[in-house]
Amino acid sequence: MPGGVNRGRYWMSGSYDLGLVVLSVVIAILASGAALDLAGRVAAARGRARAIWLGGGAFAMGLGIWSMHFIGMEAFRLPIPVQYHLPTVVVSLLAAIFASAVALFVVSRHALTRLRLLTGSVVMGAGIAAMHYTGMAAMRMAATLTYKPVPFTLSVLIAIIVALVALLLAFHLRGESVRAWDPRKIGSSLLMGAAIPAMHYTGMAAAHFAPAVNAADLTAALSVSSLSVVAVTSSTFVVLALALGTSIVDRHLAAQAGMLARFAAIVESSHDAIIAATIDGTVVAWNPGAQRLLGYRADEILGRPIALIEPPERRGEVADLIARIAGGERVDDRETARRRKDGSVIDVSITYSPVRDRAAEVTAISAIVRDITERKRAEAALREAHAAAERAANAKAAFLANISHEIRTPMNAVLGLTELVLGTELQAEQRRQLELVHASGEGLLAILNDVLDFSKIEGAHVELETITFDLSGLVLTTARLLAIRAAQQGVELVCDVARDVPHALMGDPGRLRQVLTNLIGNAIKFTPTGEIIIAVAVERRDGDTVVLRFAVRDTGIGIPVEKQDAIFEAFSQADVSTTRKYGGTGLGLAICRQLVQLMGGELRVASQPGRGSEFAFSIPLPIAPAAPPPGRSRARLAGRRALVVDDNATNRQLVRHMLGAADIVTDEAPDAAGVLEVLRRARDGGAPYGFVVIDAQMPRRDGFGLATDILAEPGLADTRLLMLTSGGQRGDAQRCRELGIQGYLTKPVSQVELLDAVAAVLGLTQSDPGEVVTRFSIAEARRSLRLLLAEDNPVNQEVATAMLHKRGHHVDVVSNGREAVDAVTRTSYDVVLMDIQMPELDGIAATRAIRASSGGKDQRIVALTALASGAEKERCLAAGMNGYLSKPFKAHELFALVEDAVARPPTTPPVDLEAFRATMREAGAEQAVDGIVATFVATLPQRLEALATATGGEDAEPIQRAAHAFKSAAATLGANALATLLEDVEAAARAGDVAGARGRLESIRSEARAVLDQLHG
Repeated sequence: MPGGVNRGRYWMSGSYDLGLVVLSVVIAILASGAALDLAGRVAAARGRARAIWLGGGAFAMGLGIWSMHFIGMEAFRLPIPVQYHLPTVVVSLLAAIFASAVALFVVSRHALTRLRLLTGSVVMGAGIAAMHYTGMAAMRMAATLTYKPVPFTLSVLIAIIVALVALLLAFHLRGESVRAWDPRKIGSSLLMGAAIPAMHYTGMAAAHFAPAVNAADLTAALSVSSLSVVAVTSSTFVVLALALGTSIVDRHLAAQAGMLARFAAIVESSHDAIIAATIDGTVVAWNPGAQRLLGYRADEILGRPIALIEPPERRGEVADLIARIAGGERVDDRETARRRKDGSVIDVSITYSPVRDRAAEVTAISAIVRDITERKRAEAALREAHAAAERAANAKAAFLANISHEIRTPMNAVLGLTELVLGTELQAEQRRQLELVHASGEGLLAILNDVLDFSKIEGAHVELETITFDLSGLVLTTARLLAIRAAQQGVELVCDVARDVPHALMGDPGRLRQVLTNLIGNAIKFTPTGEIIIAVAVERRDGDTVVLRFAVRDTGIGIPVEKQDAIFEAFSQADVSTTRKYGGTGLGLAICRQLVQLMGGELRVASQPGRGSEFAFSIPLPIAPAAPPPGRSRARLAGRRALVVDDNATNRQLVRHMLGAADIVTDEAPDAAGVLEVLRRARDGGAPYGFVVIDAQMPRRDGFGLATDILAEPGLADTRLLMLTSGGQRGDAQRCRELGIQGYLTKPVSQVELLDAVAAVLGLTQSDPGEVVTRFSIAEARRSLRLLLAEDNPVNQEVATAMLHKRGHHVDVVSNGREAVDAVTRTSYDVVLMDIQMPELDGIAATRAIRASSGGKDQRIVALTALASGAEKERCLAAGMNGYLSKPFKAHELFALVEDAVARPPTTPPVDLEAFRATMREAGAEQAVDGIVATFVATLPQRLEALATATGGEDAEPIQRAAHAFKSAAATLGANALATLLEDVEAAARAGDVAGARGRLESIRSEARAVLDQLHG
């Protein structure tokens, strides 16, 4: 390979051995790699080790660079023999070692400043250049060596630049995290391995060889043979390999040492005690944490048995644990006690682990001991605080129970006796004052119930029942009686239960009714006009459970966004002014939210001021076994055509959905205008409507006016009509009867009621053709019962007895539990009403005695108590009682409990107000019931007296007038039997039969007493 050294006439020309050139580059790359790795070891070492690494690294690196130069020199071939002056060769080697030492020293510093980098680069580059040109000066030959200035200078600059790059790379790749075979380090080795030969061969290109006249001085000169090249190369490879291997091994050992040091630091700095022992229990490691915790210094405990720290009362525990750990078991967080050097005993938590050798044999045991004394004290304090809180809660519950008992006992007399007196003949002012007393008592009782409910929920004493109930019936009865209050404000109350909502569900209907009553009551309170919609829909089904969404939407005053969270807080409202204007304790929504949470849901509100609010929640309810399919009369409704006339779009949609459940084809009309034309077209087209559902309250032309128009047209006179009204008015039922309207229902109406009424209106069920179909005409009633009242309080005896007598039941009274047991053994009673707190033998003991007696197992027993708590109820039921009623109670509550306890055949009641009163009581608005019936009750004695006076004479006209007015009033309330008797009197008087009219007076008196008894009850 031509060298290009002497291209002129007077210069000798040389060539290169390609194999040796490649070998020189390989050595340069290896030397560079070794240098980069050695730089990390020098930087990591300290003290004497640093000097050793610096010297050894400089030698290995210098040898590698010098070997690259030596082999590169040998790769150059001149046409004359060449020998080398040995001392000069040694000097060139030392120059290479010096340059390497400077490089390693510079990159081992903590920081590589710009000055340090430039200085190191110049010194290292000059050293490498000195090594190269000193090596060339060692050449002994029959030729003269000179250099061209430009290539010579360029070679020195290349040496300095190579040094600069080498220093930068070595400094940045010296870290412990950069391994020997890191791609960055390999790439840097290749770069430097190519740059160093570039400097060498640039320097060779600067040399001029000219034939010499004189012979060369061969003193101390050696000729270089192929064997020498092999020797140098091999030695270089061995040295570099040893250096690189030693560096890698040292790096690994340093990493292990660093890891061990870190572990040792962790152990030494740990606040926990870390102890190691042999499998025979001898302590072999003891950290400062163990000294702090247990008091022993390491020199006091090492070599001694670990059982030394075992308290006497736990003797043998350590030995058992060591045996378990020696078997390979691990014990985590074992709470025990250990003894300190001073003899005190502390609570600790210990984790034991086996220590294994390479053969996986357990050779030692490690233990981490943590002081839990403070935690134990905190736990003890927490237990004491919990116990104190439970004692306080129990004291609070006992206090509330006692207060409840003390308040409810007189309240029972106040409300009961007031209710009874209101059923008698009173002056208008007396009645007004007594109604105020009764309403105030109701308000006080509602506040008491709210406070007790909140206290029970707050103390987690509320347990939900799980019984089968009819959801649609619950929602409709709850809404129906609140609709009276809504109608009084001119607000439409709509109940929309989706068709796919199961009727029979499992849950707590009482608590669900309580939530709905509160939400609907609030909506009525804060909605001056518009409508309120109670919507129930299926959100999803999960097997035998359905998730229902309940929503109460209104068009009321709304709630500002920033105050919507506050309304769910106890004793707070969105605005204090609302309390003054609308009343309330601020507990209702707080109770509702917590009850909904207990049922598995979350009560939320969405509202806009001035546009209304929606309170909604979703709860899961198990589906009860399916109810039997509807009767044949319901099935015969399929395919019938109906026209729904209502100005409220929501009501029209709801009625359409209800009728659609029976496959009735429904059309709608928004008002009375055009209805006659629609009916005519349907008739003339051969598909007349089977019946028309009419809203009573519509603008311009109300329902009764529309019915009059329909029935007055000859071609439509046989149209069957069903009237719906939001609030029943006096005389509506009688007006329906007189006009020929077949059905009359008060909204909200359930699907079952609507379809049953439609079936009756269409003549698909057995009913009196001349009687108006109402809710009462399809309801169930009661029969007279024989009852035993065990009550020691004379006032309560009088109240309950008066209520039950007016209801038509026979009542025996005893004053203590022992007399009750004796009475049951002598007489058969339908139901025993048992007071709990009585002398001689209390109600619980008396019940157990009755159950233990012959024939007492099936006796129906109902508890009467002034303690309104779930625990009291559970105690009564556990004693064998069939029911539970808290004082003070209302007549309808007492009747419902007593009459629900026995089987009842269907009869016709004088007036069926059971569902009405029950729902109004739950709504806290029973005063609305009194407002509706007050006029009738107040005027009935006068009407009866007027009729008696009229029948005492011989003139039929006064009899007819008195009977007609009395009949209309009775029919308005649904007192159908009384209305029928009065209608007979009116007909007799119209026919001039005064004696016949007079003969029915006693029957009217008897039925009127029955009506009054029920209304007073």
